[in-house]
Amino acid sequence: MTASNSEQPLGGLVLNRAQFLRLLGGAAALGATSGSLGFASRAIAQEGGDLVVGISSDIKTLDPQMSPLDVFRHTIRSTVFEALVFINPETLKADPLLADSWKTSADGLTWTFALKSGVTWHNGSPFTAADVVYSIKRVQDPKVGSPFSPQLVAVSKVEAPDDKTVVMTLANTVPGLLANLAVIQIVNEASIGTITTAPVGTGPFKFAAWAPGDHIRVEKYDGHREPAKIGAIEWRIVPDSQARLAGLQDGTLQMVALVEGKDVVQAQSVAGIEVIQTKPYVLYENFNINTKRAPFDDKRVRQALAYAFDREAYTKTIWFGLARPTINPVPPEMATYLPDSASQYPFDLDKAAALLAEAGFTKDKPLAMEILTPTGFDSLKSMALLLQDNLNRIGHKVTIRELEITVWIDRILTKPDYDLTTNNYNTGPEDPASMFNSPNLAPAANVSLWNPAGYADLVARAAAEIDPEKHIALYRQLQTLLLEEMPQITVDHLPLFFLGTEAAKSLIIGPSGIDDYKQIAL
Repeated sequence: MTASNSEQPLGGLVLNRAQFLRLLGGAAALGATSGSLGFASRAIAQEGGDLVVGISSDIKTLDPQMSPLDVFRHTIRSTVFEALVFINPETLKADPLLADSWKTSADGLTWTFALKSGVTWHNGSPFTAADVVYSIKRVQDPKVGSPFSPQLVAVSKVEAPDDKTVVMTLANTVPGLLANLAVIQIVNEASIGTITTAPVGTGPFKFAAWAPGDHIRVEKYDGHREPAKIGAIEWRIVPDSQARLAGLQDGTLQMVALVEGKDVVQAQSVAGIEVIQTKPYVLYENFNINTKRAPFDDKRVRQALAYAFDREAYTKTIWFGLARPTINPVPPEMATYLPDSASQYPFDLDKAAALLAEAGFTKDKPLAMEILTPTGFDSLKSMALLLQDNLNRIGHKVTIRELEITVWIDRILTKPDYDLTTNNYNTGPEDPASMFNSPNLAPAANVSLWNPAGYADLVARAAAEIDPEKHIALYRQLQTLLLEEMPQITVDHLPLFFLGTEAAKSLIIGPSGIDDYKQIAL
């Protein structure tokens, strides 16, 4: 493939062991010298001023029902739009948002939502139950192609008996329905024609501008029932992590979102910089494997790749111990976790070589493959480099291609054309159905193109089971299948990290990737 500004082949970076260790050592040195970084005094905005946030990459669309990207969830989805409920990061339970209250029928198949009164769209029109009905049906519409449709697969009917009531009928029980609804933003049917250029929501901020590759801006919506304390938020796209930290230093930024281990370590010893983080298991990093492309359709090859990655070394060196190594995306904190599974597939290059040999790949007939990784995510790039180095050491031919985020999305999701890709996902700790119906693992459509016989049925049965013991048993079956088939290589569990001034501590980071900026007062 011909390289362009958005496609940077790293095939030439076939590092020898010493070179790779020097690369990792450079990251470690950052941590060792972080105390020497002095931050200049910052310009402090008054209440009602702008919050300027540095982010590593741009969004791809303004439509909240079409993008699962982390950067989109923490920007437009969190501020301009709202869902029926918000998952409380402390309790992992649903709090009211656009829904004021809800109740279920005795059989669990009918859910009735009473909506909040006095809510308006940013164009001044009233928010009604008809908007919720439209939004649910739009996400479910195959012609729309929303990546969130698996979250609503059990909703067989949605109705609005009046302007303030929504009734959902389910085909089967879904104990985690509220967790599913927390990621379904409600949109305005009357303005749907301009949603990709001038989106209209009900959130505490209204859309102001998007200059692709430069910045995204939202401004306070005075008509919100809980008005924000700041006048605007502007996210500036700054791909280089050191440039983002420099922005905190010189006062041009008040916050940096979704930072990595070296940035956290560097900031921890700097006066005036706060580290804001979630619980230690809301995110996992992984490699997705294209299971429809030979030879990656052979699970022996996929298992070999899992043995070839040193998760312990990666989490210690790149995340400085802030991440926990694991091969299972389900964290131990969840009741459904498969006991003792996190340590399966320990780093073992001999085992990796043996499995690859079984599949027909040796030093004389090496496995040739390319790893994609998105620009602006240094930790993911380090993951790719580490796997490349390990496989090349045992005689195989691995290259890396770094892609601008929108090109990367096209290559892995829109029109899949890849071998392996680095990635990360929310665990959805509020309910395991969130994980297994995510764009990463949903049977009908997932990045790894993986849907073996019986998988869809098992996912549906697990999501519908109301008996706690059977519920746990079904999800443990799913994990056993996942770890045997290895359509993805999970690397670690880690928190989400933001850096900012003292005022930034008022940010509430939701476990489903939806944040609350309303209480920040600069």
